[in-house]
Amino acid sequence: MPRPYRYRILFIDAYDSFSNNIVSLLEERLATVQVTVIKIDQQIAEFPAFLCDFDAVVAGPGPGHPENASDVGIIAQLWQLSDEHLLPVLGICLGFQSLLVAFGGSVVPLPQPRHGIVRKVTSSDSSIFEGLGRISPVQYHSLHALLHSHQELEPLAWDFEADNRDAEEKADVVNPDAILMAAKHTTKPFWALQFHPESICSDQASQQLIDNWWTEAQSWNSQHRLQTRTYLFNELRSETSLKSLDPPVDVGLSSQQMCPRTTGGDLMDHPTTANASPYLVIHRILPLNGLKVPQIWDLLQIDEGDAAVLDSEPHQRADTGSHSIIGCLGSTTLKLEYFVNSGKVCLRQGAYQRFVDLAEYGDTIFGYVKAFMSARKATGGDAHIPFWGGLMGYINYEACLETIDIRTPGHPDRPDISFAFIERSAVIDHQHQRLHVQSIKPGDEEWVEMISSRLALDITPTTFRSVPIDPSVLNSVITYPDQTSYMTKIRSCQDYIYSGNSYELCLTNQATVDSSHLRSPWPLYLHLRSVNAAPLSAYMRLGSMTLLSSSPERFMRWTRPTVSNASTTKTSTVQFRPIKGTVKRYPNGPDEPAITLEQATALLSISKERAENLMIVDLIRHDLHGVVGSGNLCVPKLMVVEEYATLFQLVTVVEGTLINQNTTLSNIPSLTTSPGSSPGTSRSATPSSSASDFDHQSRRQCKSSDRSAPISKTGIDVLAASLPPGSMTGAPKRRSCALLRQIEGEKARGVYSGV
Repeated sequence: MPRPYRYRILFIDAYDSFSNNIVSLLEERLATVQVTVIKIDQQIAEFPAFLCDFDAVVAGPGPGHPENASDVGIIAQLWQLSDEHLLPVLGICLGFQSLLVAFGGSVVPLPQPRHGIVRKVTSSDSSIFEGLGRISPVQYHSLHALLHSHQELEPLAWDFEADNRDAEEKADVVNPDAILMAAKHTTKPFWALQFHPESICSDQASQQLIDNWWTEAQSWNSQHRLQTRTYLFNELRSETSLKSLDPPVDVGLSSQQMCPRTTGGDLMDHPTTANASPYLVIHRILPLNGLKVPQIWDLLQIDEGDAAVLDSEPHQRADTGSHSIIGCLGSTTLKLEYFVNSGKVCLRQGAYQRFVDLAEYGDTIFGYVKAFMSARKATGGDAHIPFWGGLMGYINYEACLETIDIRTPGHPDRPDISFAFIERSAVIDHQHQRLHVQSIKPGDEEWVEMISSRLALDITPTTFRSVPIDPSVLNSVITYPDQTSYMTKIRSCQDYIYSGNSYELCLTNQATVDSSHLRSPWPLYLHLRSVNAAPLSAYMRLGSMTLLSSSPERFMRWTRPTVSNASTTKTSTVQFRPIKGTVKRYPNGPDEPAITLEQATALLSISKERAENLMIVDLIRHDLHGVVGSGNLCVPKLMVVEEYATLFQLVTVVEGTLINQNTTLSNIPSLTTSPGSSPGTSRSATPSSSASDFDHQSRRQCKSSDRSAPISKTGIDVLAASLPPGSMTGAPKRRSCALLRQIEGEKARGVYSGV
């Protein structure tokens, strides 16, 4: 049941990749507050009058410079409000710098940028810092603000840790001895912070600032505003700001191009859950009997045509590499293909195809994919394995960019998104040494029995064809990037970071390998998995694209929904495992001793490595908060060193809880603003504990929550909200991706940097 909210806070988002974390911090600490989010470029007539419906405003962080009007947008109007429209404002990072500039200060670049670092901040112990003394927040800034004489601003906190330990003793590369961290206006209800209290590594005292600010804001309102605001929001407005793929209307298709279909081609029917019947899993469980993935490949007779293998056998881990999945594709396997900017998805099945207009699905391919899978649910499989059937394929980087409104040309000759709907599969449970043969194709018992009998035969390994190729066959022509050009791109990235346009840029470049002399890529994949054993390897052949992959990093996973209580509510867990920070196990060559875990931990404990990991963790928390809502996210593992076959990696685990309800697509609420509501999107949630009970460590503990959350959210919603992967872009994501497109010469990254 929606709970009443007595107060409203407006959050102004400057297209930052940490904004949802701030919104969630506000909602978690201030139990009676509802947060409404608008963008800095939102067109609002009579902005001062619009603000009358709010008790306070938070001006958020973002890329750029406070003197650039397009970077701050309507934030600049806050500082110009007349006395009759004044209300409490808290500026964070860019919002802080904008306040300083508006009242006579200046903002200049720091010689040594401070991104993802934790530093002691010494406060005046007054105003919103009363009783806090020194705090340890996270900083993300390349610019710093300067106060000048005869200003209307009062400094509240300073950072005296200049970070010049590694800098040369030159004036132009040495940070000032004191960097302003907080300020307030002497007569207006304006406060501002340079640092980020919402970061996972900011301490409890940094978060306490939100409580202190809210106390002062309420005190100012009681003395200066004309009336006390009491709001009872009984409509479900909490849905409107959380990212959703659900269409605003029923998902019947009205615009289609269709070629002839097979008589029984119900796989190509349009998605709807109204009359959907679950797919019953037909399965057999066999002992593995020492069979390896390449041998199973041979026995399944996957030689030519399309293929999909997710391979964890080379380096098995209980947390990331416990199962391998082999999709058994055939001539009648249904394919979903999408070209960016086309507005249509193509369904192919054998010689037949059909085009579906995405306008019926919110103009997004992921809206269609969600509807497609909602109508094709499987049941009756073994609950201990992660896959019963469904989509396997790839999403390239250019398709990922569409999710953040960056339009780029796609690949002219192959789809930017390609999925196969897998009905038949083999899943290897490496931990329990079991082989699952399964099908969700109706009446497919004969195939399951045939394949099970074939895999159960006592065949010696010498009879198999899949053996690693001789390295001498790999005499390929390799074209590497030009070093001069690459170094120029690196300097461009550094310039953008120093100017405040990005916190982190993940630059990529391409090398090409001519392997045309190889008849099949499969032997090359076998060689790759043998020399670079990784828990998340893949071999995928869809149409004209063949993907060979070997990685220790899993982007995301989600569990099947399970009933959490006696009601119809189901929950599922979404998990991200970002890796940033890497050292070789054999830095001196494979014939020399490997370094120890203790040595690797020391190497990965430096500020640079931890900052790089932290930036991506906070970015992922932002993406995930945007779907699961406040109070439904935790970080159970923060910057832990893990050992792999060839590397040590700095790994964090971020998890969110999805709240699912039994509902049909036609009654899913839309992403549009509620009728009669003001511009912007409102967020609300029921806290699982009081503000006084919430502490810094609780965000790292996975706990159940009674916080209200959007219905019918699935892992596909989270996937769409999290693309492109932050570990391949940087932060803030949208600005960083635009800059990288420019720096990389607008070259397509393709499947690399996709998922």
